[in-house]
Amino acid sequence: MIPVDALLFDLDGTLIDSKRDLARSVQHLQRQYKVALSSETEVGLFVGDGVVKLVQRALPQLSDSALDDAVAAFKKFYRDHCLDHTRPYPGVRDMLKHFQHKKMAVVTNKPVRISGFMLDRLELSRYFKVLIGGDSLPKKKPHPEPILNALKTLGLRDPKRSVVVGDSPNDIRAGRAAGTRTCGVRSNIGDNRNLANSKPDFMVRNLTQLTRIFR
Repeated sequence: MIPVDALLFDLDGTLIDSKRDLARSVQHLQRQYKVALSSETEVGLFVGDGVVKLVQRALPQLSDSALDDAVAAFKKFYRDHCLDHTRPYPGVRDMLKHFQHKKMAVVTNKPVRISGFMLDRLELSRYFKVLIGGDSLPKKKPHPEPILNALKTLGLRDPKRSVVVGDSPNDIRAGRAAGTRTCGVRSNIGDNRNLANSKPDFMVRNLTQLTRIFR
């Protein structure tokens, strides 16, 4: 087993299964703009690069001048419905309890305010000393800045003694660029082939497997 001082997790598709609520929020926006509705599977492929990219992918014909209003409309609906169906994946709570003596952070491209709200309501926030969202810093994943900032805030000097865990190539690339170990988790949200092609150091099917890899 590999010793680590810290674990840094992505949020959507990693800690929480938010696919249905994201899909319904995207579909609500698409109805407002009178365009064809995307399936849950399609919406899953929109996720991972922040809310602006999500909206752009949902409304590809949208003009730049209309983007801010569309993003605001999506955020408003999603804030009210983000926890209708969203829950932690099976085994996540047990895994977090297992590692609660470690330093842990959430580093997501989702906006920080809604991320914190969801972690609080799902009773997960107590496990994390740091939360960095897609709007917390000038750069977001796959840039290493959010990972490096989390490590610095956690007081960690050696990135090799940390692991970034996520379901997207963005997580793997950000962790690798920051010098951490990387672990991909197969998800019902992203594209698992792209995740595998990003060549993480480890791959797991669920987060409980982390307890057999890291100590």
